[in-house]
Amino acid sequence: MDERTFRQTVDAIYARVLKRLDLEDPDVIEGEMNAGVVRIRASRGQVYVLNVQPPLQEVWYAAGDRAWHFKLADDHWVDPRNGEELGAILDETVSKAAGKAIHFALWQF
Repeated sequence: MDERTFRQTVDAIYARVLKRLDLEDPDVIEGEMNAGVVRIRASRGQVYVLNVQPPLQEVWYAAGDRAWHFKLADDHWVDPRNGEELGAILDETVSKAAGKAIHFALWQF
């Protein structure tokens, strides 16, 4: 994929994540984008970071002491080290931080 297409794809991911988080109470969990990075902040103090590495065409996500590097494979963003998908990891980590179920996996990434 060329750099322009990669950027457009990432912009769409960011928009979907932020749109989904906008459905939640900002006193519980919220997302913000600044300088091309999405930060997810929970009322319990956690801050998770969604970022990109254009030269590698990867989406990076850090949640607590864990980090994932996702690459596009068959229309899904997957961590090649373990096969985990971006939407499922967002579901798990954000739900835990918020103390309630928040689903991203149903949203096409």
